[in-house]
Amino acid sequence: MTTALKILDHLVEEANAARAYFQVWWALRNLALPQFYDTMNDSNIVQFFHASNSGHYKLIFVALGKIYDSDTRSAGIAELKTKLRAEGRDDLASKLEIDLIAVTSHVQRILGIRNRTVLHNEQAIDRAKVYEINGIKANEIWELIDVTSEAINSVARALGYPFRVSASRPYETATLAMLEQLRRGGV
Repeated sequence: MTTALKILDHLVEEANAARAYFQVWWALRNLALPQFYDTMNDSNIVQFFHASNSGHYKLIFVALGKIYDSDTRSAGIAELKTKLRAEGRDDLASKLEIDLIAVTSHVQRILGIRNRTVLHNEQAIDRAKVYEINGIKANEIWELIDVTSEAINSVARALGYPFRVSASRPYETATLAMLEQLRRGGV
């Protein structure tokens, strides 16, 4: 397996993770409300939903941060482009750049939030200020995940790599099914 394929393997895994974390967070924060409000607010389990909501939100930034980490030691997009060029696939590296250009500002904002408040608690700036400076909306995060996933899948197809980033939404469905089961069965 070439180095580019090894990096691609990590990228497929992280993009699938980002998609899963986003879907669970989205289902809990948006799709489940108001229908499952009473179920999620049950005093026996409400803390689980608070922790799950917060945790999944932070993990979105961690997974996307790993994908877009520019450190040469990291298995991210930057290193994938470098390895593709080293392996004689300038065409794929260039296409990857072109495919991702539309989400450059989203990436910068995601990394700004990740670096200053999700992975580190920067002392010099308030958490609220970090979000104000780097504000990103849910639909922009979803767009970043979709564009990134398709770009990764494009490289995978071109290299004959058998695994892909999923485009489905099973985690939303599973989250809502779990809430329905809790509501029917009680807690």
